[in-house]
Amino acid sequence: MVKVCPSCGRTEREVPFIGFFCRDCYLRDHQLVEVPKLRLKRCPLCGRAYFSGRWEDFSLDRLRDWLVDHIKVREMQGVQIGVSFPEVDEDLIRYRAIVRGTVEGTPVEIPLEGEIPVEKVLCPRCGRATGGYFQAIIQVRGADVEEHAEEIARLVEREGGEYAFVSRVEFTKDGIDLYIGSKKVADKVARKIERRYGIKAIRSHRLITEIQGKRVYRLTVSLRFPPKD
Repeated sequence: MVKVCPSCGRTEREVPFIGFFCRDCYLRDHQLVEVPKLRLKRCPLCGRAYFSGRWEDFSLDRLRDWLVDHIKVREMQGVQIGVSFPEVDEDLIRYRAIVRGTVEGTPVEIPLEGEIPVEKVLCPRCGRATGGYFQAIIQVRGADVEEHAEEIARLVEREGGEYAFVSRVEFTKDGIDLYIGSKKVADKVARKIERRYGIKAIRSHRLITEIQGKRVYRLTVSLRFPPKD
């Protein structure tokens, strides 16, 4: 007996069926795919975005994975999702997606399109950096202080991490002071400079506060560069 769709009257000879209904009527009456309302937080300073509970470097590949993770699919087997972004700007992202799979052995293809508003939010790293936060000071002294200060700042940034930043630069009568977000980063960079130039850093620690019985110290590293030969 040939199946006849009770909704539109077409037969299985005209269109694939899912159960007792033709595929079109079945898809009309069953919401197999759902995308919740999404909003993406992105830092206006460093460009990172808040994906799945943490701040990460922004890329279309990462954005695609994040969107796919939020697409909810029901009843379908062998699901494949293709995503494209026809528009990506600082305030809004437009996407198109196609969800492919099978329902009871019948191939199904569901197109989607939507918008993701972009919310400008300072990430914790940039918030601390612009707020002047620092755990250490690297004092650049001796010859060619500006050149070496720029070199040290680059090394700090390359370390990566939430505290690898220079929050402030101060020019003093003796040289340049770089305020660094992390004691660990400052010490690591200082050791690289020591090896590179064959100089010895002078380190000192200053008690600045006590939190729950634990003393918190600030590190100061002084680097004196000799004149070039």
